[in-house]
Amino acid sequence: MNDNILWLNKLVPKHILLDDSEVDSKLEPLNVIREQLPKILLKDPALKALDQEAKPGDVVEIHRVSESAGSNLAYRVVVEE
Repeated sequence: MNDNILWLNKLVPKHILLDDSEVDSKLEPLNVIREQLPKILLKDPALKALDQEAKPGDVVEIHRVSESAGSNLAYRVVVEE
């Protein structure tokens, strides 16, 4: 396995590209719309490592885990620049 991939897996939280139906079901309980989400650049290395190709307007779910804070979900909308 590529050393860069090993590094990415250990240090970068898990990123999951959501489909449109998932976006609505995840954001509605938070009372948030896509346009209110923080942005993530299309050229971000974490997006390059996804199984699917992201495009502007897509939403990414980020799973962060820490020993002190436990687990946390974050959402980002993909932008070109």
